[in-house]
Amino acid sequence: MDKLEKYDAIVIGAGAAGMFCAAQLGQNGITTLLLEQNSKVGRKIFISGGGRCNFTNLSPFPERFKSSNKHFVKSALSQYTAKDFIRLIESYNIGYHEKNWVSYFVMIDHRA
Repeated sequence: MDKLEKYDAIVIGAGAAGMFCAAQLGQNGITTLLLEQNSKVGRKIFISGGGRCNFTNLSPFPERFKSSNKHFVKSALSQYTAKDFIRLIESYNIGYHEKNWVSYFVMIDHRA
């Protein structure tokens, strides 16, 4: 019998949030297993924003999110802001454009 691998964390769902979470864990030295039921990870990212890959906006109002803990979203949005994510995108030299000074879209040359 093969030895089972051990992980510090398991992230279920390899969409945008799941991949981001797994990457942050890995960068902090946490061994992470990322699970996805679809044949391609991140595939749904390309359809966000009407197929234009909307990656953030500057107005993520906490009251627009559902949670059993009404303070969770406020806390999460205050600890990692849209501007933090834009800086991350820029650090990888990923091209993007903004629309109406609020929504941000990745410049996509080809789609998977």
